[in-house]
Amino acid sequence: MKKIWMPILLGLFSILILLVGIYFYIHDNNSDNQQMILPYYEKEAFQPPKNIVQKLPVISSEKIKVPILLYHYVEYVQDAKDTIRKSLDITPNTFEKQIQTLLDNSYTPIFIDELADILDGKMKMPTKPIILTFDDGYADFYTDVFPLLAKYKIKATIYVVPGFLDKLNYMTKKQVQEVAGSGLVEIASHTIHHINLKYTKAQLAQKEIFESKSQLEQLIGKSVNNFAYPYGGFNEDTIKLVEKDGYKTAASVVTGSYQSVSNRYFLYRLRPGVRTGKYLINWLDSLKQ
Repeated sequence: MKKIWMPILLGLFSILILLVGIYFYIHDNNSDNQQMILPYYEKEAFQPPKNIVQKLPVISSEKIKVPILLYHYVEYVQDAKDTIRKSLDITPNTFEKQIQTLLDNSYTPIFIDELADILDGKMKMPTKPIILTFDDGYADFYTDVFPLLAKYKIKATIYVVPGFLDKLNYMTKKQVQEVAGSGLVEIASHTIHHINLKYTKAQLAQKEIFESKSQLEQLIGKSVNNFAYPYGGFNEDTIKLVEKDGYKTAASVVTGSYQSVSNRYFLYRLRPGVRTGKYLINWLDSLKQ
């Protein structure tokens, strides 16, 4: 009797293990965006706006796979009650492992500005390009991220809110100047006061978009060519203002890894979460859009 039941039990156990594995795979691939939707992001921010996509001109440009990774905090969060900060954070140790994983698997970190040149046919695409982006200009970029960029000699783009510089928890103007002069960090704009442009009147939106660019350019003595929407919020009018003010691209939080001329003003980005090693690589390899 035992001989009959043993294979059956082993088979049932194997099926159970498979189902558990599938559950955690699905959970792992969806939890990163879910945990940051509320209250920081609206759910719609992760999908391409249909009304904008439908009106896009038909451009004969191929889509290229350039994953743009999105980070906010890279630190050890001290306040356990700060749930928003925790949901937007990874530890410096995890971030370093992600860098090592990418370099070990022949990824080439580039600037957003270089992506713009690739889209415009001004630059040849390197082997397995990837972009590390950091939103808001938090102090931990200087204390935790920048030393790792220097250690591994890799590039990153930081979207800075100039109105927050020199304030608690944010970089100082001097620190922004230092990282901008390193050759490893591209400074890009993120409005003056981190407002949701989707719900902002045109006059104020234009001021936030244009003056953040001019303030940063004056600070670092270089052109600021790229932009990111705070809270991932944008609409048709916002896109027109960004293009009019001379930006080459604008980054959204729409989920995806393929970029093209058509979505240059709402570039897709991805949040890697805590993935490292084969889990990070398998995830990047599995991205089909």
